[in-house]
Amino acid sequence: MGCMLIWNWSSWEQSQKLICILAILVPMHIFEENSFPAGFYYMNNLGFHSNEPMVYPQNECTNMVTNLGAEIILILVTFSVQKIEVSAIALVVFFGLGETLNHTRSGILMYIRYHEKGKKTIYGPGLVTSWCMMIPLSVAGIKWLTVHSFTVIQILGGIGIFMGIAVFLILLPFAISIRIKSKQFAFDDKGYFEKYEK
Repeated sequence: MGCMLIWNWSSWEQSQKLICILAILVPMHIFEENSFPAGFYYMNNLGFHSNEPMVYPQNECTNMVTNLGAEIILILVTFSVQKIEVSAIALVVFFGLGETLNHTRSGILMYIRYHEKGKKTIYGPGLVTSWCMMIPLSVAGIKWLTVHSFTVIQILGGIGIFMGIAVFLILLPFAISIRIKSKQFAFDDKGYFEKYEK
C-alpha cells in the first residue's frame, strides 16, 4: 500500500490518499500492539475480565481474523473510494478516534493496576501509533469533511463500516474464543507488561 500511495500520489484524490494511509498505519499499529513492545492482548483481555488473559478472548487466532480482516477491508475501500468517498473519510475519522479512545482508556486502567509496581505513565502498546499517527489522520479527515458537502447517510456509511469491523472482526471472534477458551492459540509472554508481573 505504501508503494501504491507513492506511485499514485499525483493522480489520487486526497480522500484516496487518506484511506490508503490508514491501510498503511494499521499494520504499524498492530506491530506496536503485538510485536514491539507487545502486550496489548494481555491488557485487552484484562479489560474483558478474563481469568486467563494470555488465553482469551483475544488470542493469536482472533488476532489473525481481526487484523488481516480489517486490513483487507481498508484495501478494498481504498480502491473503491470514488463510490463511497465521504463514507471512507468518515471511516478514517472514526477509526482513529475509536482506537485512540480505547487505547487511552486501557492505558489508564493499566496505570491504576501497576502504579504501585512502578508504572509512571498511561502507556500501553498501541498508544503511540494511536496518538501520533491515527489522530493526526483523523484530524486530516475532519478537515476534508469541513470543505466538502456530505449527507448524514454518507457519514453513517463510514460509521457502519467501522462498526462492522468492530462487531464481525473483533466482538464475534472474541465471543467464540470466550466460549472455547482454547489454549492452542495462547500468547507466550505479556510483552511490555512482563516487567510489572515479576
